[in-house]
Amino acid sequence: MTRSVPPHQPSFDGCAGASDDGDTPVSPRDAVRAPGSGSTAVGSHPRPASAGRSGDGTGAAGTAGHDAARGTSADTGANEQDELPLVRVNDESKVTRVDTGQLEAVPEAGGRFSSWRARRRAAREEGAGQIGDAPGGEDDPDGTTVVRLPRSAHQRRRRRRLVTLLVSLLALIALVLVVFFSPLFATRTIDVQGATLTDPQKVEEALSGFQGVPMTRISKQDVKDSVGDVPQVKSVDVAFQPPHTISVQLHERVGVAAVEDGSSVVLVDSEGKPLSSVPAERRPDVPLVAGGTKVLSTPQFQAISEVLATLPADVLARLESASAPSGSTVELSMKDGPTVVWGDARDSDVKAQVVATLMNSEAASTSAVVDVSAPLHPVVK
Repeated sequence: MTRSVPPHQPSFDGCAGASDDGDTPVSPRDAVRAPGSGSTAVGSHPRPASAGRSGDGTGAAGTAGHDAARGTSADTGANEQDELPLVRVNDESKVTRVDTGQLEAVPEAGGRFSSWRARRRAAREEGAGQIGDAPGGEDDPDGTTVVRLPRSAHQRRRRRRLVTLLVSLLALIALVLVVFFSPLFATRTIDVQGATLTDPQKVEEALSGFQGVPMTRISKQDVKDSVGDVPQVKSVDVAFQPPHTISVQLHERVGVAAVEDGSSVVLVDSEGKPLSSVPAERRPDVPLVAGGTKVLSTPQFQAISEVLATLPADVLARLESASAPSGSTVELSMKDGPTVVWGDARDSDVKAQVVATLMNSEAASTSAVVDVSAPLHPVVK
């Protein structure tokens, strides 16, 4: 019986009925079609059994009829499952037979991605095989085995950061210990310079506490405070010369006057600070201030000190003594010369110039008193 083709289906040469060469007929539903229009698909698969329609003989009876038309029988065994011919569907309308001699074998995967994927798969399989033997496994009372899974990448990165932080902290602690507590920068030499009135041995004794101490633990203020107890030292400059030397530059006080203290005299600076004590016969070449050591803390000594600070060097060298008999009024006694009545400390710069001029005049050399309390109208008598 000839199978009719519905109007909506195209006819296929050599496929709707028996083929021209007597092979198995091919219907459009047996062809494997590509998913897109205009594509070409090649397929081969057994025809599925279908209940079909009772009218057109495509059910079980129709299938048996078709098998009889092809000359097949149920007892042919495996031969009745012969493969159908390969066909090509073009534009979903034309079916042609495929020559199997023109087909090419699909090459085996061997690219870099395939190799990488194969290695990853093998690594996962190997890890899965070893997980049962992983360390840290414990047996629960119910007989199951609890294993510790490998750390994730995030956990490993976090562990590395923690290890790096710990190592850095230990290195910092070690550096601090080496710099501040090891003998690597220990003080071994203290170089004292600028000592004239000061005994260098006294300065070294004052700084002896820094011997062997790392220089990184010594501040300049510490050195200044230690030397500050030396009376002759007014200020100090400190320089560290690693790894083992401290350089100390002294700025001493300048003695401007002397006061009597029993059978000796004491050299003092402009602030009344005692600098040294010597026998009276070895008095330094500075003016002697009347009143002894008691006058050093009085306003009279402050007024005398201000006057002495303004005198020129040649006049200061000729000065024998200074006093303040009436509080702020200062009098100066020259060696083999007149007494200078200075007055108070006002206009001291002008008074100093007038005194320097008069001391070099003939009138002053024969006079007993030179009064410059009014510097614009000096009096020589």
